[in-house]
Amino acid sequence: MKVYELTIGGHDWEKQNLITQSGRKGRGYDVYRCKCCGIVGKSYRLGRIEILEKDIRKMEKCKGLSKSSHIKITFCRAHGEEFSGLTPGSIHPVVPPPEGEDNKRGEWVMGKTEPVLVLHGEFIYL
Repeated sequence: MKVYELTIGGHDWEKQNLITQSGRKGRGYDVYRCKCCGIVGKSYRLGRIEILEKDIRKMEKCKGLSKSSHIKITFCRAHGEEFSGLTPGSIHPVVPPPEGEDNKRGEWVMGKTEPVLVLHGEFIYL
């Protein structure tokens, strides 16, 4: 199983059970299904979902995952002069990552003078 954040990507997660289910060792979980691609996952912790290994390829091909060219900041934990323009509600165009970097942990946007990384969970795609 792999663990993902519910807010990452464009999946439209819908809770399938009304009451939290009880699993092994008394661990409670909720079952979620994506309205777009139909994959099912279990959420043992708030905001996170566990997906079976066999469903990961299908999850990555979800129609809802089409990335946008702009993001809207929900909150930003980073501090410093470069991040001063990243306020809640502000909209920023996505820029390519700098050489030697990638987009695995979030999206790159332009700070005051150079690209900065906004982490997943701190923004939503538009």
